[in-house]
Amino acid sequence: MPISLAASRVLIVDDNEFNRKSLALMIRRAGLTQIEVAENGVEGLRKVESFRPDLVLLDVSMPVMDGLEMCRRLRERLTHEELPILFQTALDSDEEQVRCFEAGGSDFISKPIKPGECVARVRHQLEKRKLFTDLANFRARVERELKHAKAMQLSLLPEPKELEAVAERYELVLDAHFETSSELGGDFWNVYPLDSHRVAFLMVDFAGHGITAAINTFRLHTLIDRFPMQHMPPSEWLAGLNRALKEVLPVGQFATAFFGILDLHTDTLTYASAGAPNPVVGIAGELRLLDSAGLVLGASRRAVYADRSLRLPRGSCLFLYSDALIECSGPDNEPIGQDGVPGLLRGAMAANRARPLGPLLERFYARTSLPLRDDLTAVWIARRA
Repeated sequence: MPISLAASRVLIVDDNEFNRKSLALMIRRAGLTQIEVAENGVEGLRKVESFRPDLVLLDVSMPVMDGLEMCRRLRERLTHEELPILFQTALDSDEEQVRCFEAGGSDFISKPIKPGECVARVRHQLEKRKLFTDLANFRARVERELKHAKAMQLSLLPEPKELEAVAERYELVLDAHFETSSELGGDFWNVYPLDSHRVAFLMVDFAGHGITAAINTFRLHTLIDRFPMQHMPPSEWLAGLNRALKEVLPVGQFATAFFGILDLHTDTLTYASAGAPNPVVGIAGELRLLDSAGLVLGASRRAVYADRSLRLPRGSCLFLYSDALIECSGPDNEPIGQDGVPGLLRGAMAANRARPLGPLLERFYARTSLPLRDDLTAVWIARRA
């Protein structure tokens, strides 16, 4: 289907009135009606600013200011870098053509003007400009929408003030890092105060990243509100969430998850996992990986999850993370791997025992190529001594 050029504007710059009228007649026959004329380069520059053409049909030889100089001045302005400029010249030598291109011309037409060639070249330049403009507008719209979607996704995560309030209420130290590998990501985490002595933590990592994974995080956030956590063990809550996700996730989409409830009265962490990377627990100076086996969310309606419990007394800690931490690597380094996480955390705690997340991320990024190939979330939870 031919591209409509009815809205395109053409500026003809030529000192010869007969040439101006002839060119205008030719391109009107091609369906272009918005045409303006100028008699020399100085007038042409003014008309470019007022008329805002989509193409300039420019004579090379003119008094006051010739076409080559006008073209050079237009190219000096960022706003006219992409404006198509079609030279018309009686000299069709190789040297003349080089002069036109060196001045910044897009193409040229040899005089005497052949109507068919003129219309074809004008249409070609205008169609190319329209395609580039449409593509640029589309890209700008996508970037705006992605920026908006990213802001929405970040709004799903706990804000710093919220974390501070939870940390103060339950006498915890909370630090978190969230980073997407592209504009949008498939990681999600949050903290949920349940009552005066219980607080829950959830981390979910959807397969893949980008728009599809981000849409899944929005689905998840909507579903979470349908499943109150207060009176349900983690395994049952995770099973309910799994069944709901199975109903809405496209085929092939799934997520790993960790859901744990910390009871301050009993110093107990009870958790259920759906194939999440093994969390690290630190008790009395010893760091070890927790069992996090379990069927991923969204794979089967019949998935069953198990509750696991451990003592998490004052002074102990828990480190949750998504798989980017153990799978991303650099050109000279292997991925950290699951077994390397306790050592990584141990080194970070040596640098800052109270808040090791910063040193840990410094070590991770020092050995990892950017941009990350996957979304990264890391959460440090510690009970104050």
